[in-house]
Amino acid sequence: MIFGLLARIPLLGDILRIFNAYAYRGDARADEQFASIWLWVTAFWLQTTLSILATLLCMPELASEYLPLARRLTYSVSISPGTTATSVLPNLLGFGIGIYALIFGMHMMLLRELQASYKRGATDDSQRPGSALILNAEMAVPLVVLTMTIAIGLAQQVAPSIVGLQFASWFSLWLSLVFTLELIVTLFGLGENAILKTLDDPDNGR
Repeated sequence: MIFGLLARIPLLGDILRIFNAYAYRGDARADEQFASIWLWVTAFWLQTTLSILATLLCMPELASEYLPLARRLTYSVSISPGTTATSVLPNLLGFGIGIYALIFGMHMMLLRELQASYKRGATDDSQRPGSALILNAEMAVPLVVLTMTIAIGLAQQVAPSIVGLQFASWFSLWLSLVFTLELIVTLFGLGENAILKTLDDPDNGR
């Protein structure tokens, strides 16, 4: 009920559906209901933790106020996260949009095997959530995060003295980089499997 109402909100609802599909591992139920809290935590905890730690290292003064051990951070960071985000990330966003089309050119056998792996993970008592649609979510989430980071970076440049915006900009910047790295790893795996399938296909030698 709540998910359906939120999903109808223009733009924000679409973003919610993308993140929910990522947490749900591409399961078809992602368009109908929220994934469980556990699925959300397992899907995003590592990226979030790494980004928070990197953000605190980029804001030593803020870290020193809340973390006693961080009082040893005596250096200063002079670069602006908003400027960095708006100068670097548009290129990554263009790269990500360009490779999104690779999903539609994938070897059909790869998609079938991926879908079969989720079916094999099912048991009589419970079914492991997920489907081959996870590939779509793994492509979309980094692009959404990159877009949001650019928007936050622009806001941070408008109000550079607001600490909350600085933190949000650093956090989203590092989160974008982590998700981009995750996307590269996914593409590497897909490319490797596609090459192997092509080499094993006897029809390609004709």
